[in-house]
Amino acid sequence: MSLDSLARTAYTEDHEAFRQTVRRFMQEEVAPNGAQWAEDGIVPKSLWPKAGELGLLCPTVPEEYGGLGLDFGYNAIVDEEGAYHGGVTTGFSLQSDIVVSYIVNYGSEEQKRHWLPKLVAGEVITAIAMTEPGTGSDLQGMRTTAKKDGNHYVIQTGRRPTSPMARMPI
Repeated sequence: MSLDSLARTAYTEDHEAFRQTVRRFMQEEVAPNGAQWAEDGIVPKSLWPKAGELGLLCPTVPEEYGGLGLDFGYNAIVDEEGAYHGGVTTGFSLQSDIVVSYIVNYGSEEQKRHWLPKLVAGEVITAIAMTEPGTGSDLQGMRTTAKKDGNHYVIQTGRRPTSPMARMPI
């Protein structure tokens, strides 16, 4: 049974019109390629600007930063329709539902103006890489701290860097 056959009250007519755009995109762009992308272990970067052009990426980002300024229901629609098509995770939800919120809520004005339009357009693809001994994927269990020391921060954690990227300046 699809969710279309259920009576849902959380979405408006505007949400449902957006759903049709998302569904068409998933049917035309994702579903025909999903099996190959899953086998390859990667979704091509070229998919992201196409999704951005249709407003499928980061729809909650405020308009002044290039977004649509919509409610989280639009993110949920992209997530739902993505789950129905292609058998592959595009990564859109990580960028739209998690990463962007950090920048919107905690980024400086300069960071917002620089990054948010690029994330909305699909010009930049983000990820999260967090780990700490004993926490696994439980991000709330992390105990790493950053303490200001002059004009820089000192990161305190039980984890030792395992690659040169772990030592990159933030």
